[in-house]
Amino acid sequence: MSIALRFENGTVPTLHLPLDLSDVEIVALTQDPEGYHLTVQSVVRHTACRQCGTQISQLHGYADPITLRHLAVFNHPLWITFRAPRFVCSQCSTPHHPVTTTQSVDWHTPRSPLTRAYEDHILRQLINSTIEDVRRKENLPYDTVLGVLERRIATTVDWTEFTELEILGIDEIARRKGHRDFLAIITARTPTGDTRLLAVLPNRDKITVKAFLDTIPARLRRTLRTICTDMWDGYVNAVRESLLADPDCHAELVIDRFHVAQHYHQAADALRKEELKRLQRELPAAEYQELRGTLWLFRQRRDTLTPDEQTRLECLLARTPRLRQAYDFREQLTRLFDSPLTVSEARTKLQAWRQAVQASELHCFKAFLTTLENWFDEILNYFHHRQTSGFVEGFNNKVKVLKRRCYGLLNVTHFFQRLYLDLEGYQSFA
Repeated sequence: MSIALRFENGTVPTLHLPLDLSDVEIVALTQDPEGYHLTVQSVVRHTACRQCGTQISQLHGYADPITLRHLAVFNHPLWITFRAPRFVCSQCSTPHHPVTTTQSVDWHTPRSPLTRAYEDHILRQLINSTIEDVRRKENLPYDTVLGVLERRIATTVDWTEFTELEILGIDEIARRKGHRDFLAIITARTPTGDTRLLAVLPNRDKITVKAFLDTIPARLRRTLRTICTDMWDGYVNAVRESLLADPDCHAELVIDRFHVAQHYHQAADALRKEELKRLQRELPAAEYQELRGTLWLFRQRRDTLTPDEQTRLECLLARTPRLRQAYDFREQLTRLFDSPLTVSEARTKLQAWRQAVQASELHCFKAFLTTLENWFDEILNYFHHRQTSGFVEGFNNKVKVLKRRCYGLLNVTHFFQRLYLDLEGYQSFA
């Protein structure tokens, strides 16, 4: 349906504006300081009985009128007033108890103060924004905007939207920084390269993660190729008990190489701090001053440094052979992960690297060597398909932006809805 406007001088043709209101006709149109007011009525003379489902057409009056906010017209609010007809079912009614059904329309959700077209507009506005911002822009109550989110956005994943999963990623994010209060974020990288949100879980306990993994349909379990996670026991045990225990699931569990790199980088960095404290005690102040500002140079890969930066790094490493050795071990392991090795080749080189570190006099890698031994097979699985949790970490950046934008989100359900809207909103409501 559209509304027709004609200029008073009659020199301009009639302008038709689509209203996205189906099966109604305009009864009246008025204007006041609040905007345009449009009264419409249904042109459909039947509905389905709410009890037996048969089509009924015997009119039994009208429901109370409702006034709904609709899309603005030329930047002026538009209000739709509508009285839904009610019909009585002769089959279900008795002489003293008529069974009536109020006609529903596809452009309005019951008990909503807005039309569905205007709700779509609100949801588009919410993408990468906040409820408070949208409330101010649209001059609506906060609860009205929140109600649109709660009514229109699902609170859990809809598995019917997926045909394949391919890569599953499990990671966590702090709900409140410094409180050890974590949310588990589960995402998937589909064969088309899209990152899809699957779940926001209230904690990262094994029982919670496993309960969600158990809901993945069998048809999608068969499409999983890789499951990427860090070394948190809750994730790993949940994956083993839910997915890897399923004979129809042939996915491999991969400990993400970047989480592995974080561990051996931290080991080398701990030695750097220790050596710098020693050099500060032993060297004259002027000589030690030359070593300041080398923290980020040491943490970077040598081939990413400029010649001047390499010279400054060499000044540090020349004064501490132990730190040079740790730096070289660290770089060797990074190059190993970067090399196009087969699984058997990677196994041989990882074992050789481990033996070389054990034969050295360095102790900073002791904890990492234990980690490597405990997770050797899962770390080695990286070399099958070279999959990482990079897409998960990228998604976590979006989560952090959402948290900052909304000044924190403590409600897990709203967290899922807002993330889903940011990811899928344009596709769903544009």
